[in-house]
Amino acid sequence: MEGLRLGAGDWFLDLFTGEAERLLEQGPWGRGGRVEELVEPYWWVPGLPEASVEPPTVAAVDGGGALVPLQGGGALYIARAYGYVEGGEPERVLELRYYPVRETVVLDALRSWLEHRAATRLVLRLPPGSVLLMDGSLWVTVTVSLSALARLARGAVQGPGGVYAGVLSAYTLAEVAQLAEAAGRRGVLVAYVSKDHGFRALKEKLLLDRVAGLEPRLGPLVEAALEWYPLPPRARIRLLESRGLLQGAALRLLDAALDPSYRDPSFIDEVAGQGQGYSWLLRLPPPQRVHRVLARLGARGLVEAAAERAEQLLPPGEREAHELRDQAGRVAAAVDQLPAPLLQYMRPAPGDPLLLVEHPGPVGGYHSPGRVLQEPRGSVLEALAAIVSGYAGPEYYNIPLIAAHLNATLSSRQLGNYLRLLESLAAARGVSLGLARRASMARRLARRRRRRL
Repeated sequence: MEGLRLGAGDWFLDLFTGEAERLLEQGPWGRGGRVEELVEPYWWVPGLPEASVEPPTVAAVDGGGALVPLQGGGALYIARAYGYVEGGEPERVLELRYYPVRETVVLDALRSWLEHRAATRLVLRLPPGSVLLMDGSLWVTVTVSLSALARLARGAVQGPGGVYAGVLSAYTLAEVAQLAEAAGRRGVLVAYVSKDHGFRALKEKLLLDRVAGLEPRLGPLVEAALEWYPLPPRARIRLLESRGLLQGAALRLLDAALDPSYRDPSFIDEVAGQGQGYSWLLRLPPPQRVHRVLARLGARGLVEAAAERAEQLLPPGEREAHELRDQAGRVAAAVDQLPAPLLQYMRPAPGDPLLLVEHPGPVGGYHSPGRVLQEPRGSVLEALAAIVSGYAGPEYYNIPLIAAHLNATLSSRQLGNYLRLLESLAAARGVSLGLARRASMARRLARRRRRRL
């Protein structure tokens, strides 16, 4: 092996040069143009809304929790929510429950319910004109909760965890509707804010509308595809099959629209640039699968079917076995009254990552099909201005939300204190808890579920 040298040069450079020349001759650059050259950014507003002369009171809600396994199965669930108010008394909610399963989906459902309970309590005591910021996504929260309730109603749960998650999700839906109603009645603006997001809704709307404009024959197909989010599988396949009818710019735009890895943040960066600004509102419809379940059963039928299934699958002594039945009327009314998620993006500082902001729209609008673009006006701009006023860079994207997060997050030290206190109280009653000492901390709902929606 004398004289053998490794890594002395690149044996593939000549092959790469040949491939590069072929690609430049045959690639797509001259056959359709780049996406940013084919889409007008009329939907992007440069600059930021100005704050009012008298800044409003700003509040924020976030939640946290942990799952503590027990020896022999089951777990303790600790969930809490914290409502921060600038210069005011905070709102605190905590639940400690036992379930015979160890599933973070149950913990997430419990935490989401508590967050909205804390938010509703805040709205009932905040002065009119206040702004309440919720951490996370309105569309994801409602869609995940409805999906869990629908799985329970259809008997599609795989274990007890799915039953508990379905019941707790019903409570979340009731609180979401109550929060929207109370906020509208009291004149409090609510906005859901997330810095971790991966929607494709705006990109698909703008690109597919442009495709239909270039090729009118695809108009009905595009309209049907955009009735729901995400794109229904059958509509996506039909759009793929239509590629043979297209060429040039229309084909380039369709391919970009159907690329699942090309998400809204990248699209906005390339088309509108990375300056300060905010997008128009996009009313986001539900998934087609959720719509079909509700169209078949109705809100009352969905809740009653879920309650009946919970009674069948849970022991009679457990409160979840009858609670949903007792609350069926309230939950069904809430499902009918779920607000429309009005989605928009905002860049508070040049070059910083985009924030996703969702505003609760018309009552009952969640169920409306179609993605509708709306120019932002009035209270929407006031909410954006409040978010901007609390912005302190990508890490501290909103001071009130960060304050709520820090106070709601359950640290390992706090969890240890809780468990020692619980064991002391149990010992005084002659009860042995049998803690397994391995805890799972609550995760963000939007991040965990994003890939599935």
